[in-house]
Formats: sequence, C-alpha cells, structure tokens
Amino acid sequence: MLRILVLILVLFAPAAMAKNVALVIGNGAYAESGSLRNAAKDARDMADRLRGLAYDVIDGYDLTRIEMLEQVETFARRVARDDVALFYYSGHGAQLGGENYLIPVDARFAGADALQSSSVKLKAVLRTMELRARTRVVILDACRNNPFVDTTASRSAGAASRGLARLEAGVGSFIAFSTAPNDVATDGAGGNSPFTAALIRHIGTRDDDIHEVMRHVRADVVRETSGRQTPWENSSLLREVYLAAPPDQSATGDTPQAPAPASLHYVDGLDPQGDNFLALRSAPAGRGGRIDKMAPGTELEVLDRDGAWARVRLRDGREGWAHSNWIRCCRAAGAKAETPRAASADAAPQGCDALWHARNAIWDSYGYCFTSARGRAAFGANGCSRDMEGARAAMTPADIGEIERIAAAERAAGCR
Repeated sequence: MLRILVLILVLFAPAAMAKNVALVIGNGAYAESGSLRNAAKDARDMADRLRGLAYDVIDGYDLTRIEMLEQVETFARRVARDDVALFYYSGHGAQLGGENYLIPVDARFAGADALQSSSVKLKAVLRTMELRARTRVVILDACRNNPFVDTTASRSAGAASRGLARLEAGVGSFIAFSTAPNDVATDGAGGNSPFTAALIRHIGTRDDDIHEVMRHVRADVVRETSGRQTPWENSSLLREVYLAAPPDQSATGDTPQAPAPASLHYVDGLDPQGDNFLALRSAPAGRGGRIDKMAPGTELEVLDRDGAWARVRLRDGREGWAHSNWIRCCRAAGAKAETPRAASADAAPQGCDALWHARNAIWDSYGYCFTSARGRAAFGANGCSRDMEGARAAMTPADIGEIERIAAAERAAGCR
C-alpha cells in the first residue's frame, strides 16, 4: 500500500515552476594582449540587473578556458527544460575559419591553431543550451576590436577574421550581437560599452518582448555611435519572450499558444501621404511576392523573426512576412488605433534610420555590394555579388516599388 501511495505522489506531483537562469561571463584581463577596460564591469552590471529581474545568475570574471568550461557545465546542470536559459558574454571573440570562438584570459595568440585550441567554441556552448532548455537567449558583446587578429594573420593562413561570423541556431533560440556580422564594436569611453549600457537600460521594460527590447537597444547604439555600430540579432523563437517578466509569466517553451487579446500586435506608423499600407509577403527581405496589403490598424500575431522581418498571422488565419518597422505591440483586440503623433525632433533620426535600413535591406537581399562605410557596417560585404545596376535588374517590380515608396517617405520626413 505504501509503495502505491509513493508511486501516486511521484506521478501526480506538480511540475517544477519554470524559471529564468543566466550565465554571465566577462573577460577583460588578457595575459597576452591588451586588456578590455569595460568587459568585466559590463558583465557585473548585467549580472546585477538580471538578479534584480529574479534571474538565477551564475557569473564569472576574467576566466581561464578551464574555468569557462566549468561555468558552462554548472549552468547546464541548473537549467531545466522549460526554463529560459540566457547566456551573456562580454570580452574578446574571434572568427576562425568561419567558426566563432570566445577568448579566455589565458588564450595563446601564437597563431590560429594555438588560439583555437586555447579558446571556447561558441557552437559548443549553444549546443549545450539546446540540449537543456527549449528557449535560449544568447547575448554577445564579443565583437570588440581584437589585437590578435593581425597577429594571427601574420603567422597563419587560417587567421582570425574581423568581428564574429553570422551564426545560425536551432528553433527556440535568440542570438543578439553587439554589432553586425564581420564588424567590430567599441569597448566604450564610459563605464559600459554602448551595447551593454543600452541593454541594461531597456531589458527591464516589462511590456516589451525581447525583439522590442533589441529595437530600442539598436536605436540607442546607432545614435550613440553615429551609425558606426549596429547591433544585430538572429531569432528562431516560436513565441514572444519577455525577459523582464517574473518566471511564472515568462514565455517559456516552444509550443505556440493563442494570443491573449491584450497582446495583439498591429500595423502603425505608415505614411498617410504615401501608399499607406504594409505589404504581407510570402518570404522575408523582399524575396517573396506580395500576398495582400495591410491597412493601418490591422491586427496580427507575430510568430517568428528574421532580422528586421516578422512572420505574422492575421485574424483571418492567413500567414506571411512583413517588415517589423511598421508593427507595434500591443493593444486589446478591436481597439481603435491612436491618431499618429507628429514626430519630434529627437525622434526624427530614429525614423530616418529605420527607413534607411528598410530600403537598403531590399538591396542587400539581392546581393548588392555596398560601397559606403554605413552600408558596409550595417550589411557587411560577405556574399555580395552585384553592383547597383545588376541588383536592380534582378529585382521584382514589387520590390522596386517598395524601394521607391520608402525613398518617398524618407524625402517627406526630410531624411534625404
């Protein structure tokens, strides 16, 4: 009888409550290269911020390779399947042969082979997180200008490359970079790097999901660095994740659920003097054909992200892709859209920057090779193959029209 009672208690015991668990590492005191003044402080401030948001935080500073691996192992043991697992790293990172490495303070810089064997492969950390949690968030302030890039270049054919490489991860992952792939970020003149300072400032906003948080962070960093640095993210989340919510309200797991009326997104911010619609497309980045036109106030559910593009579902069940610049969160179902307010002088640069990115994202999707410093900083130069004439010749009429519409909006806003 006692055995049966014990078995019943085990089988029908309530599942452990999901929680938010974070691993925070900051490396700055490098033995064989110049130190990063802000890296450890960035990590300490981020750890404190996450603890204030009820995260279970494992943190370490100026770690050797063995110590980093030990911290990752501790992190993996503490994470449960339904938890949100967050990894934040501040310090040097390197791209070697297309692979990304996180650099411990005892790394050896006597060539690419030595650097690889004494560093931590980022994919290994991601794989560990994938095996433990359904929802993973990775934040990398690791694209700082590395003095050992030139050192390995002079000693090895497989030398370290500028910045970190574009990174793909499994479903349920969100990866944020402090700057665009193959570019470098600044360590910052103040107490924190521009990226981490903006992240600490916005991560506690309870009504913003992680994509909205990153839009605010990107706008702050672009403004503070005068366009020299553009944070980047890669998302395969299947639902919204609110990092500031308490654990029992966090969007954990990958099983989609019907949105509550209060969490519906909607179309807003269109130019009433222009086309005044947002295109619903069959694929992101201008690659797909137009399915429909969404008028201001159209209610929708955001299902997934691909850079600046969002996969959405309309109230009638149709799905497609739309540019997230004109998608707002959130309001009750059926609520009337607010009358757009006149843009303030302070808000104008952010609007111009968003329009510039939306227009040039279409050029980038057709393989255009940007020649300006701003274009290369935002979109990189890897994989491009066409000049302007060649890229335009490959465009669909719908995408040419979209570029012209955005350009008209830029002129109307005084951006160009």
